[in-house]
Amino acid sequence: MSDSERPVTEVPMTWLRRNRWFLVALAVLIPAALVVSLIPRFFPYLENQPAVIDVARGLDERYSGANVKLTDLEVLDGEALNAPAGSDVVVATFAIDVVDPPASSVCTVTLVAPIDGVEREWDEAIASSDYEVPDEFEKYCDLSEARRYHLQLVFYVPRGEVPDPAIRFTSTAAFPQELRLH
Repeated sequence: MSDSERPVTEVPMTWLRRNRWFLVALAVLIPAALVVSLIPRFFPYLENQPAVIDVARGLDERYSGANVKLTDLEVLDGEALNAPAGSDVVVATFAIDVVDPPASSVCTVTLVAPIDGVEREWDEAIASSDYEVPDEFEKYCDLSEARRYHLQLVFYVPRGEVPDPAIRFTSTAAFPQELRLH
């Protein structure tokens, strides 16, 4: 019986039977080729992922040539401080002792908090409110020279949505490590 005389449903089964080993080889080789081609890209990606160092409030941690300590982290009522509409004010206070300054470093301080299962982040506040950083505090993170100083930063967050914030403290000299201060 030739292919033209066979029922239509029998032809695909015959083709599958004739080519089954080729199809099995494809099912194994295509994923293997993908894995082999992605490995050189995957390991460098893993090496560049942040390594988080958790630090409790009040404890010193040596990071990027400095001892960094979060001394206070408080959420203040934004409405009472005339903050932008619908926001609260978070004030983070640090004690920083730069012992061994790196040759070149930019440090970044970001507020982070989980909201609805997703970690959100906020940069330092640009808008103004009635809260003013006292004169005895620095307003910018600087690890470039050996010295001791106190740093205070202000963040605006959505009203009532950030009850338990944390601070992400990063430095280009210590990348990919980052401090997570609670």
